[in-house]
Amino acid sequence: MKYGYARVSTLSQDLNEQITQLMALGVDKNNIYSEKITGTIKSDDRKQFKKLLNKLSYGDELVVMKLDRLGRTAIDIQRTILDMKTNGIILTIDGVGTIKNDMVGNLTVNLLSAFAEFERALIVDRTQTGRKRAIEAGKKMGRRMKLSKEAQQAIKRRYGQETGQALATEYGVGLRTIQRIASGS
Repeated sequence: MKYGYARVSTLSQDLNEQITQLMALGVDKNNIYSEKITGTIKSDDRKQFKKLLNKLSYGDELVVMKLDRLGRTAIDIQRTILDMKTNGIILTIDGVGTIKNDMVGNLTVNLLSAFAEFERALIVDRTQTGRKRAIEAGKKMGRRMKLSKEAQQAIKRRYGQETGQALATEYGVGLRTIQRIASGS
């Protein structure tokens, strides 16, 4: 049986392109498992991927669009593939082909998983560099405050005379937000 796995890292990304490509490679839509979860989460901790692995049996084939769909660390990817090989499961990567259980297959997996981990490190580095630059340029990071300055001042004046929960309900925010505003932090 041929199965497919599609994964994107964020909720705003779309799985449709990967699913369409997997179907073009001969995977039945009912045999495609997909999820929106970061690759930094170990494969064992990804609900749909774990469900798929439990479904696979000897002689089945797993098709992925890129090796990094399996994970972002070389160790996790290699462990996952070793478990699949041990259980007689065939892995096919679009553009690479079927990974055989031989020297070339092992080299391919090692190289591709190292590049996946390196790519993840580059993404983290670029993100941190951009964030640092933005902070240095005076950009405020994080979510924008839901309440105006006037509302925050009113909360500070009224807190203590009225309960935090009453203020939270009135302003449509959580109690912790009211407490944070009242304490000035």
